[in-house]
Amino acid sequence: MCCAVFLHIMLIDESAFLEIGPNTKTRLFNVPLDTWPKWWCVAVYTFVSTCIAAFASDSVAPFIVNTVQDHKTRYIPYTKFTCLLIIQVWTTYAVIMGTIGLFVALTQIDFLIIRLAADLIVNFITTTYFLHDKVYDAVMYRQWERDQGAVRSQTYDEELLDVAIQDTDCGASAKSGTTLLRTANAPPNDAIRFFFAAK
Repeated sequence: MCCAVFLHIMLIDESAFLEIGPNTKTRLFNVPLDTWPKWWCVAVYTFVSTCIAAFASDSVAPFIVNTVQDHKTRYIPYTKFTCLLIIQVWTTYAVIMGTIGLFVALTQIDFLIIRLAADLIVNFITTTYFLHDKVYDAVMYRQWERDQGAVRSQTYDEELLDVAIQDTDCGASAKSGTTLLRTANAPPNDAIRFFFAAK
């Protein structure tokens, strides 16, 4: 409905956005795209840059989320400085390319179509690669989810039992013969609950 409304408005006003090919109305960064060499230059740039951005999004972004930002991943394949550098370069690239891509996409509808086509092609290739070794089985997937939940619960219980005995330095607990029990990786609240459960 939104597309239909805006399309109607643009048709009434004869918007340059609906033009295809070079024309005197379309401007990119205040430069008129009035010749075929200029149009092809922007079109090729749009296709190539969108392919690179889509591939980087499907490869770098999962690395950042699943390896660097995931608290469950303790070990990283690169040094901390290298990981920080990767994220900073990726952020700078995403901001610059996103801004330029937005200007190009809003210039003319054919550039928007080129950008969409490039995105769909790269995403199809990367998703097909990711799905290559996958097997469709809804029942097994639900069983896997239950198993993962059970493994997480069991791991947490084992960490709770693997306590670190911390002797208080001349505190009231030491005087009364009580030892404070706290898990190695559990938050303070879990340590307190475990202490009272032991009591």
